[in-house]
Amino acid sequence: MIDHERALFVHTLRELYHLEAELENLQAELATEATREELEEYYMAHGETTSEQLARLDALFDEIEGDLEAQLESGVEPGPIEDGPLEALRADRDELVGDIQDPMLADVVDAELGRTIERLELSRLETLLTLADRMDLPSEIVDPLEQTYREAESGLEELQGLPQ
Repeated sequence: MIDHERALFVHTLRELYHLEAELENLQAELATEATREELEEYYMAHGETTSEQLARLDALFDEIEGDLEAQLESGVEPGPIEDGPLEALRADRDELVGDIQDPMLADVVDAELGRTIERLELSRLETLLTLADRMDLPSEIVDPLEQTYREAESGLEELQGLPQ
């Protein structure tokens, strides 16, 4: 049950963690399937960034461990929460790419997926940063979120700058 800001913060953090973990796997897949070298390089490099972001999120979970223990006591399972929008985006992408005959068109679809996921990541991070500000959370929690936000912004800009 989400009945206060901290509970929403933890819930959103768990969603973001799942998003990042799925993205880490997806980027390797997209890099392998890319026909354009620029797109392949983007996904490979961004996969490394995503791994670093996951490590940061692990550290944040350690910082808010008490909240996770409280959730366990209330019957809420800790750990990642599946992100419905991400699952829907992947399913749509897989269906569309399966119908595409020209592999170069699949690159366009995959680039769109990448941009959409970056925007979803930014949205989750904006919510976390808003809640962190409202709760006056310490820099040990805010700084890693801000760093991840900057990286997501940079990733989106880079992806938008790739030739279509």
